[in-house]
Amino acid sequence: MITKDAPAHDAIARACGAGRFVPFFRNRPIGQESVHAEIDASGGLSLRAETEIAIHRFALRQTVIAEFAAGLRLRWCTVDARVNSRRLSLGVEIDRDRAVAWCRSGEQGCPGRCDLEHPPLLLLDNCFASHALAALAARHHPPGPAAFTSLPAREKLTVTRPGTSKVLLGGREFAPPTLSLHLTPDLDEHVWAAGAWIERLVIPQSQMRVEWTTTDPGQPV
Repeated sequence: MITKDAPAHDAIARACGAGRFVPFFRNRPIGQESVHAEIDASGGLSLRAETEIAIHRFALRQTVIAEFAAGLRLRWCTVDARVNSRRLSLGVEIDRDRAVAWCRSGEQGCPGRCDLEHPPLLLLDNCFASHALAALAARHHPPGPAAFTSLPAREKLTVTRPGTSKVLLGGREFAPPTLSLHLTPDLDEHVWAAGAWIERLVIPQSQMRVEWTTTDPGQPV
């Protein structure tokens, strides 16, 4: 179901072109993600997110391409990633009530499918734009208890709207978030919205913070 104040795709597309995501681990920047979004011929949203992360001996370069229908409901997505020297690929496709996902690493592949008992949310590892769009979709879900199916994990996910408490991370205190995604029983992602877009993601248990910034890449956030 889509509420009358469902997220406007054109406003999201404009916001995406104005900045980038910068992830922090223990208050240290570890990369960046550029996001490009546009309206497709059917009125849906086409997304391209390119992520670079480097921390210790972990280096990631990742490209995500996805399409969303009204209400930011996922249609399909592909992921092409390189972790150090290893290449990984993943895809998700959705029909009315079923999701099919596949992943490949080298010569090995692992397909999977699930019935969608709840509205789907795309939550890809190290793709901050996917988490931002998932949060916007959850934010505009009808009032009351909300449950979703997280993809590609194919697990039930619940949401608290709005967030109820201040969030502490790395000696900083943040105001109560717009909403909190309960990714697992032991892992919460807190989200702050600003207009049509997302300005901050925080996962305290992982010591991770992601900021949306409109500064030039060479300037501090």
